[in-house]
Amino acid sequence: GLVGGGVLPRASHAASEDRLVVPLEFIPALNAYIVQYWLFGERFGAIIDTGSPFLTAPSTCSKWSYKYSWGCYKPELTKDSGYANTIEGFDNNQGPVVWRNAAFAFEEGQETEELTFGVFGPELLDGPGGVFLGLIKHTDSWIRPSFLGQTGYRSFCCDFRDKPQLVLSKGSLIGESDDYIPLVRTLNRKYRAPPVHYTAKAASFICNGLPLRVDSKNPALVIFDTGLSGMAVSDELFDGRNLQARKNREKTLWGDVRVEFETHQGRTVEISAKNPLTTPLGRDTPWTKFKGNLIVIGLSFLDGRALTIDADEDKLVFNSQ
Repeated sequence: GLVGGGVLPRASHAASEDRLVVPLEFIPALNAYIVQYWLFGERFGAIIDTGSPFLTAPSTCSKWSYKYSWGCYKPELTKDSGYANTIEGFDNNQGPVVWRNAAFAFEEGQETEELTFGVFGPELLDGPGGVFLGLIKHTDSWIRPSFLGQTGYRSFCCDFRDKPQLVLSKGSLIGESDDYIPLVRTLNRKYRAPPVHYTAKAASFICNGLPLRVDSKNPALVIFDTGLSGMAVSDELFDGRNLQARKNREKTLWGDVRVEFETHQGRTVEISAKNPLTTPLGRDTPWTKFKGNLIVIGLSFLDGRALTIDADEDKLVFNSQ
């Protein structure tokens, strides 16, 4: 069972197989929402992550880890995926990932489908997180297959409101006439980041009441990442903000952060966070050539909201009711 939460409610097949609703649980020790699933008959828990593409499982056999329980990796119950091992980097950790195939389902006894997943070695499990269920669908063809690409879901909703849940749909969860924030693929197409991150142009970025200069010469791109708890910003923005705060004798660096987006129909949508834990992105990202400000926003901006994304149509909608 789960600490504090007992057993999560059962996943429901709302309407049909084309739409699936899966319960999520917030784990304070991880500062993240986890989803449960079954792989080769063992139960695992993973952080719901809109910042990575893959289904993953741990190679270690820890019955009690990160404050929730998971099963054991049993290679004999998995099949060769045909993919060679890779070295992957997550949250500044690097380590080998072995790619295997096995039967997957969100709940025991449900019909399974065979999926390719990554097995994290101890190096990748040492860090801040557990394993991830990645929700980035589109990637360059040469990298390993994404979870949504394999399962054929087109859109999803990470609902972090009163009854946290993940909704997966093979149709669009965003209506034809609904307004939305357009997502852009610049980082993948122009700057060669292999996954198509869920990224939008910021109309404004305001920290402690001071706006960042955002215009066509100084664009600001925002990546939505539910696997991150606070915020990560490009080094230049991080250093510039330090200087600015010292000069103004501000008490906090990132006390009140507000990001505005313009919707397709021209409305302004604002999301904000108080004191998000903020780190520099580092020089090691695939986007170092991007000229402008890059901002990755995590749960401190998204908690209490529902984030709906249509990965095929590049649309994003926030609901806060």
